Amino acid sequence: MSGNGGDENENRWANWAGNLSSAPDQIARPSNVAEVQALVRASRGRNIRAFGTGHSFSPLIVANGQTLVDLSNLTGGGPKAWRHQDKGLNLVTFLPSAKWEEVRDALTTQSSPLPRMYLSSTGALASINATGFVAAGCHGTGWHQQTVSDLIYAIEFVGADGQVHMFSEETTPDEMAAVRVNLGTLGVITKVTMRVEPLYRLLDEEIIVPTENVMGPNPQKTDGEIWPGNLHKLVTQNEYVELFWFPGSGYDGEIWVKKFNRTQDDLRDTPLRPDGWIDQIADRVMSWTAGNPLMWNVVLPTVWRTIKQRVGAIQEKHGFVGEAPRVLFYAEKAFPILDLEVTIPIPATGPGTWDVSNVVRAWYHALNYAYKHQGEFPLTACLHARFTKTSPSLLSAAYSTKPDDRICWIEILSAYPKSEPDANKRVAAMAPHIAMINEVVTKWLGMNGRPHWAKNWQYVSPLVDVKALYPNDNLNKFNLVRRRMDPDGMFINPFLKGLHLFS
Repeated sequence: MSGNGGDENENRWANWAGNLSSAPDQIARPSNVAEVQALVRASRGRNIRAFGTGHSFSPLIVANGQTLVDLSNLTGGGPKAWRHQDKGLNLVTFLPSAKWEEVRDALTTQSSPLPRMYLSSTGALASINATGFVAAGCHGTGWHQQTVSDLIYAIEFVGADGQVHMFSEETTPDEMAAVRVNLGTLGVITKVTMRVEPLYRLLDEEIIVPTENVMGPNPQKTDGEIWPGNLHKLVTQNEYVELFWFPGSGYDGEIWVKKFNRTQDDLRDTPLRPDGWIDQIADRVMSWTAGNPLMWNVVLPTVWRTIKQRVGAIQEKHGFVGEAPRVLFYAEKAFPILDLEVTIPIPATGPGTWDVSNVVRAWYHALNYAYKHQGEFPLTACLHARFTKTSPSLLSAAYSTKPDDRICWIEILSAYPKSEPDANKRVAAMAPHIAMINEVVTKWLGMNGRPHWAKNWQYVSPLVDVKALYPNDNLNKFNLVRRRMDPDGMFINPFLKGLHLFS
């Protein structure tokens, strides 16, 4: 696995999971926009990549021998995030130093005279850098919601010329499809503004049911026949749906269903601690077990029993009602994992109807592989699915010209032995996971899927020809903007250059 963490005497940067590292010549830490401009002007002829909290699993940031930019100190002497209103719009603006928890607090604090607000969709972890999240095309969940990146109203970069460039729906509407999901290739992002709405409440209902109750019977038992009716009913009759299958539940096992719907009901029965299985599992336990696979026979059933107990407590109270950030940010932290995620298109078939058959196929492709290779533990965290609208952003994995279609974001997550100092042992421990994604992802991509930019699709061999997965017109339009912002490729690292997307 190229770019593995470890060898601490050599590496100066490693991502959160520990599977990637970089040995740059320098890590610059500007504290204001003027310092970013000076850094860019002084770096002509070199490559620059900016990073946030390092929650990406693909080598978007790796810049050996070049310059990495740590923007966690960029505050300009003021707040990292603030909510405001402009021309009737509810907005939040944040600097690249802000994590989602700081964006959340800026939107919900009682100290502002403005009404409290929130995003219509977010990811699950408040600890992730917000700018990096949207630049990589990350998505959130919601059957009638856009991806989180599509909520960008305005965005500011320092381009290769050292100047500040602003794009917005008001001033540059035709270029927003290019700049929202930019992978850091247009410059150093110094400010982002997103559309938000009045703060809302969600009824969080959670159940655990046999997999067949959601996905229909395993097609291996039906001569390949797919029964998608239950899944269609679930995703179309709820605003937000997340699905989890854990190996400790058995095969075909059970699915943990999280469904959220907006409500005017009073707040009630909110668990004292953030809900979710990950806050119950110590980082060191999962990391250690990943390097000692015989222990999975003990750990995985224990994880599943814990989940069932916690979900059961919620189910007994018929769910709980919480404010949106409490429900959507259901995890405080996560342990080191490898995560491979692909978009599965869900075509509209008529008013209020969609064909979710390929989602069922994709789900069982993963489960059947995991069952066939269960003694090797190729999937040790979970199989996870979320659903959103398609995206007009040119480089979004959810890109489509059909706004009525939907997208399933399906992912395979396995614990990574970050604490193991021996790189060869780390590679050996993750070999079953890599073998699984090589087989399963090939089938997922055959359903017109695309890999999520930030996940570990670089381990698929041969490397996915990602250029072939996007219309040429998309790449041409994006590169018109990119060449203007960065004519010499200052912001493109070797990994991105090798994809042959940028001309």
